Amino acid sequence: MSKFQEKLAAEGYCDSRCAGFCATATSLPNGEYGAVLLCVKGHTLNIYDTDIKSNVGALLYQIDLKKFSGLKIKAGFLSQYLKFNYLNFGYSFTNFVGVKPALKVIAEEAAKR
Repeated sequence: MSKFQEKLAAEGYCDSRCAGFCATATSLPNGEYGAVLLCVKGHTLNIYDTDIKSNVGALLYQIDLKKFSGLKIKAGFLSQYLKFNYLNFGYSFTNFVGVKPALKVIAEEAAKR
């Protein structure tokens, strides 16, 4: 895990699994898009606003990982995405690199339903 992920856990944004990373939101419920921070804490995926320097901003969404569906993850070198449905809306993220352990945590939590 990276020092950034360790810092997120130390500051309470994610749990001890350090599953936190920045990505580009391409589809959020209120039409937002752009840089976000995704952090898993317990069974919840918290989505925060962030800036180009990865400073944590306002909490935008809390996703119960036991209640979402249609999880799709691709973490290739040239192409990556994270997609899922929650409360009848399709969330979509891209532009993240080197976060396979964090994506594995999301997939594990989703499988617990």
